[in-house]
Amino acid sequence: MSRRLLIANLATALVLVVLFGWLCTAVFAVLGTQTDWTKAWEYRETLWRGWLVTLVISFSALAGSILFGLLFMLGQRSPLVVIRWTCRGFLEFVRDTPLLVHLLFGYFVIFAPLMSKPLGQWGFDDKLIIGVLLLSVFEGAYLGEILRGGVDSIPRTQWESARAVGFSKVQVYRHVIFPQALRRVLPAMAGLFVSLIKDSSLLNVIGVTEYFYNTKNFISRSYAGLEGYIPLALGYLVLTLPVAWLSHWLEKRFRHET
Repeated sequence: MSRRLLIANLATALVLVVLFGWLCTAVFAVLGTQTDWTKAWEYRETLWRGWLVTLVISFSALAGSILFGLLFMLGQRSPLVVIRWTCRGFLEFVRDTPLLVHLLFGYFVIFAPLMSKPLGQWGFDDKLIIGVLLLSVFEGAYLGEILRGGVDSIPRTQWESARAVGFSKVQVYRHVIFPQALRRVLPAMAGLFVSLIKDSSLLNVIGVTEYFYNTKNFISRSYAGLEGYIPLALGYLVLTLPVAWLSHWLEKRFRHET
């Protein structure tokens, strides 16, 4: 790095720090005298339970979205036209409608009448399970499209070479196609997984007592402001930043391998 570029970077960083510090000072000057952090401390157990529920939702839906994403990707590559067009139509429906509609319609119209009573009898939280299922299907549809694009980007010669050495179709996907495709779609997948964690907050509309739901109740009951919003933002950052960092680390590792 040249001396001139180093000075420019330092000057830019200094300006950004000053602007951010001024913004924080201005906000806390107005709201700082109205904050009472003892309110957040009193509700700490409720907020903690909500954060743990969000953690469970995020990792469960992440695993579910990978499963559904693979199924949708394979369905679009199926030799059966009916399966291909069914998957294609479902993916278009998901992409053209908001998640909120899927949660409300999927829970109150489809799954709750069919699954709520049996799940309740078995001691399960029907809202949580159905919410995770709907979130997995929704995000899995996007992931299936991402994976399809990655697989289709592999040259045909790779497929033919793998079959020529005697690989079965499963071995071709496992040893040849997926390793190359994942390197190409990793940034898009990481962005999708971060969005999944943030989208988990929408499960509050069907009554799932996750982090956003409990924080919202805390703010409405205690008339809190910053005491609720700052922990809310930090709680989601704790979940999303490791996913982003892991993605960057994997990108660098794959780049060095190639």
